[in-house]
Amino acid sequence: MIILRYQIRYAGFGKHKLSESLNVLKPDLERYALLVQQIKNKTKERKTLLAEKKATPFYQFVAHNDLAKQIAELTEDLEELKSEKAMLLSSFDCSEDTGITEVKKSVAAMEENLKRLTKQEEKYADELDEALRQYVELKKQTSGMDAVELMDARLAIREEKERSAADRVKAAYGEKYNPMMMHDGKRDVANLLHEEAEARSIRERLHQKQQQQKQQRQKKAKHHEQER
Repeated sequence: MIILRYQIRYAGFGKHKLSESLNVLKPDLERYALLVQQIKNKTKERKTLLAEKKATPFYQFVAHNDLAKQIAELTEDLEELKSEKAMLLSSFDCSEDTGITEVKKSVAAMEENLKRLTKQEEKYADELDEALRQYVELKKQTSGMDAVELMDARLAIREEKERSAADRVKAAYGEKYNPMMMHDGKRDVANLLHEEAEARSIRERLHQKQQQQKQQRQKKAKHHEQER
């Protein structure tokens, strides 16, 4: 179970990092595509107005001034759009438009990895659910055993089993192994098995039993004194 919880946490962490990157990159890519289209449209519109202005007789001052004003506004808009596009390219670490192709490939790869990690997370979660089901069945079989002895037996093999699980994960993940994630995985399993509550219940029952035994000894001692 510890290994499964580690794998679930690892996949979840990977999904979180990828989602963070995609939440930044995808809107920026969409904005970049919009800017490119706007620049294209306004460039075409400006070219049309320049041709119209050139074809307009010089003595039509009102028309000339109106066209000149529109061209100036378009020129200003284009400068702002191009400036914003340059900033986006810089954020992508691209010096020119051709670099966007690699950014798109990177985003596509991230999305595929996100899907893969989601499938892994679901697979490990299903396996953990099955392991928990088996644990519950095994626990039912021990219902007649002494709870204290059973807890002592579990604790006796706990350290070795946890060490074995950690070694297997280290071997599988290599340099990517995260000891804090393993620690959290162990804690998760303890919570899933309600071990703290179970241990508390056992301690309470043991305390009650000891109190009852103490009371019985006191009654016997008192009874002996009365007989004397």
